[in-house]
Order: sequence, then C-alpha cells, then structure tokens
Amino acid sequence: MKPLAKSPHLRHKGVVLIIAMIFVLIFSALAVSMATMSGANVQLASNQHKINSALSAAESGLECGRFVIANTLSLLPRTPYNTVTTAQADEVWSILCSQVQAQPWVSNQAEQTTTNIITPIANYGAANGSFQVRFYRADTYSIMLEGIGNDGQVTRRVSIGTTIQKDNDVLNYAVASRGRMWLTGESTIHGDIFSTWDRAEISPYNMTSDSSILGTVNTVLTLEQIQEQSYQLETLDADGNPVDANGNPLGSNYEDRYYGPDDEIKAYHEGINYGQPYQDVPGMDIDDYDTDGYNSGLTDIPSCPSEDRETEYFPHAAGNYNYPRDGTPSYTSNRRLDRHVYENQTFTNAKLPDNRNALFRNCTFEEVLYIDCSKSGSSYYNNVRFENCTFNGVMVTDVPETFKWMYNCLYFTGEATFNNTSSTQEATILAPHFNVNLGNTNPEQSENNVLTGAIVGGIVDVRGNAQIYGTIISMCDTTQWPEGYVTNIGATLDDGGSETTELGDIGVIDITPDEDQMLPNGIISPIIIMPFQNTYSEGV
Repeated sequence: MKPLAKSPHLRHKGVVLIIAMIFVLIFSALAVSMATMSGANVQLASNQHKINSALSAAESGLECGRFVIANTLSLLPRTPYNTVTTAQADEVWSILCSQVQAQPWVSNQAEQTTTNIITPIANYGAANGSFQVRFYRADTYSIMLEGIGNDGQVTRRVSIGTTIQKDNDVLNYAVASRGRMWLTGESTIHGDIFSTWDRAEISPYNMTSDSSILGTVNTVLTLEQIQEQSYQLETLDADGNPVDANGNPLGSNYEDRYYGPDDEIKAYHEGINYGQPYQDVPGMDIDDYDTDGYNSGLTDIPSCPSEDRETEYFPHAAGNYNYPRDGTPSYTSNRRLDRHVYENQTFTNAKLPDNRNALFRNCTFEEVLYIDCSKSGSSYYNNVRFENCTFNGVMVTDVPETFKWMYNCLYFTGEATFNNTSSTQEATILAPHFNVNLGNTNPEQSENNVLTGAIVGGIVDVRGNAQIYGTIISMCDTTQWPEGYVTNIGATLDDGGSETTELGDIGVIDITPDEDQMLPNGIISPIIIMPFQNTYSEGV
C-alpha cells in the first residue's frame, strides 16, 4: 500500500508563532530602550538645570562681592605717594573683611583667616539653590573674588581678580581740564579729552579743522543744554545723530563727518559724549595736592645781586620781554618783574625760594627743581621764565590756594629741551594753580626730546613743537571768571590766548596718554580695589 504524502501546511506549522514572538521581543526591547533613553534625557536635563542653576548662583555671589567692594571704596585711605605700601594693603584687606562681616546676610558669620574670608551659605532662587562669596589674597596687592554656587550636589565657581592700587582715572584722558579748551594748529591728541566746564552759554571747546582728536570728546553739558545755545559743538540730524556730507547718518567712518558753520568743533574726532557725570577724579582739585614731600634735601638757589637782575613784564609786548603787552604798565593787565638772572649753570636737586621771579638762560636742571611760593594769599609768588633750558628731571611747585595767572607762572621760551632721566618718571611738571606756558618745547622732532608723565598746572598752554607722552591736567576751576581761562593746545598768530603769541609758538604737537602710568607723588588720591574683567574665569 502506498504511503500518504505529507501536507506542506503541516511542515510550516508554528513558524508564524515564532515570528510573532520575535517581533514581540524586538518591540519590547525598543520600548525598554526608549524608556531608558527617556529616563536618561530627563536625568541629563535635570543635571543641566542644576549646573545652570549653580552657575547662576555663583554669578549672584560674584555680584554680591562686587557690591561689597563698591561700598568699601569710600572707606579706604588716601595717599600722596605713587605706590601703595604693604601696611596700606593690609589695611585695605582688613577694611574689606570688616565690610564682608557687616553685610546683613552675613551677620559676622563669615569664616575668616589672615588671607581668606568666606561667607555663610545664602539661599538663591530655587529651593536647592545657594551661593557663597569668597575673598582671598593671592599676594600682598592681589585679591581674588570668587562666587560659589550650589544646586544640590552640583557646584560651580566663577572668579575675577582685583588689585590694590592708587586711583589714577585721570590718566585715562590725554587732556583733562576744569575749564574751556582750545585746540588749533597741527595738533593731534591720541586719546580722549574731558572738560568739566558747565556754563552752557559759552562753548567748552573750540577746535579748528587742522587739528585732530583720535578719541572722544567728553563734556558735562547735556545735548539739550547745548541745543538751546547760539553755537553747536557738532551738526546733528533730527534724531540727534551726526551726519556725513550728504546728510546721511555718519556711521563709523569719522573722516566723512560734516562740519557746519555753527560747529565749535571742526577738528576730526571720534564722537562727543554729552552729559558725562563730573567725577571727582584725583588731580582735578587743589585739595588733591601736597608737594611738600619734594621739598627736602634740596639746595637753595642763591639770590642775585641787584646789578645782575633784569626788569621784564608779564604779559609782554610781542618780541620784547622788557615792555608791557598793552604798552602801559598796569597792575591789572600785566606785572612788572625784577627778575633774578641765572645763566649757563647746572642745578641738581635745587630749590628756588619764593619771590625771585627768576630768569634762567641756557641752564640745565637735574633730578628735582622745586619752585617755592606762599600757600595762602600774600605777595610772595614766583613768575619764572626759562630761556633755552634743558630739563633732565622733574619740576615741582608749592601749592598755592588760589590761581593767579600773572603771579605764579612757569614760562618756557626759546628752545626748551626735555629728557627726564631722573628717578621721577611719573611727571614732567607738577605745578598746581600755576600758569604753565610751554613755548617752543621741541624745535627738532626727536625721540630723546619729549615730555613724559603728567603735566599739571592751574592752566596749561602748549605751543610750538611738542611730543608729550602722558596726561595734561589743567586743574583750576575757571567757571568763576566771566569767560574762564582757556587751556590752549597749539597756537596761531591771530589767536594768542592769554599771553603773547610769537612766531616760534607755531608748530606740531602730539599728545599720547599712558593710562598704565602711576600718578606722581604729590597728588593725593584714594587707594582702590580695581577689578580686571579679563581675569574672569569659571570652574567647578
């Protein structure tokens, strides 16, 4: 009997079941994987949230630390010296720590050592967010500020470095004046300028088209105050923006600026900042000066016999020092001076006693030349003229309480040569409330014939050829006079300012500030804690 054949359906029985089970397993695995990934993403998101929360908390701590520093500055000592001593740095650290402990959220609970102070934990934002503020001394003059933020077990730190130093904000400007300022001739200022002149009816600036400001012009007057006057500092459109020659917004190509007939500033410049707050920056007030530290260990310059003296007038007629400017001797428009004359001599660490009104011809000065006068009102002044002299050091004056431009004056004529090789590099001239009139200071352009550091006067005029690497400070508040005295940078024959203009006063002037320079000894300024933004860092 023939056997029966097997059905093909029987051979494949169960295959579908196996395939179904495989798919079930695959989809189950996918589901588990997706659930796992979803959980991981939730955890990652939670972790990132905690990191961001901790970082935000650390930033808040940093801001609190900055707030403490800002409120500490007014408590720090002042000093007339150009450096901060170790004892003063220690005092700053002690005052800062006291300020930290006095914060309401600290309540004297900060942990403190000789070089470190850290506040207790302060809650921040979310339930688990908190921060601490830490200050620690990296060295004698460096203090690190650190914000420490936490969210649960996550910690983030942000920090910034600060240094203990003298306030030298005035050195950020090429020229800083408490009066009006004129710029003319081939004069170039490589930096910002600032005037605190606040009498809106008279322009604080006058600048001719042959001069340049490679920086900004800053005034305490607001744009609204100036727009009410008959003059304008610059031509603006209806929106208050400077325009080019086609009347379009200027943009950043300052060469295309349009200068209108009513503009008081026709010099190239890189913008005007109106309504700048008057900051009591060191060096801009007579109370900021104490030059007595220079007046020791000096040799008095002897007086001259009467036969060696000369009579001059100040101001004088053009080309003639022996004749008054207006032709008639007058106590109101000029002074008659009985000058003690010194010729072809070298003076080292010398002191000129008051009321000499000296004339130095072809003399050389090494280290310190100290010009004496009376601090309070009296007849003891010093109007000094330097003819063709060489200055290898610093010139310093006593500090008179009031500005009398004809009486206390430093007048440079002929070819003055400046090459400061002394131990005092922070200043060339330190003469508060003196009329400083720099004439033809550099007849030949030379790297070895420059004025370095601060040049301080009640009013400073710079004429002729001059290379200045530092800041000019005209520190006398001239708003008390009807039109004020003017800081002149450059000269033309038809615009002599307060004194006579000579042919040799016409030249090329370049002024370049050095904001990293120290203030000279003799300018009293507060010690500050200066943050440096470029030291900001983040970490765990």
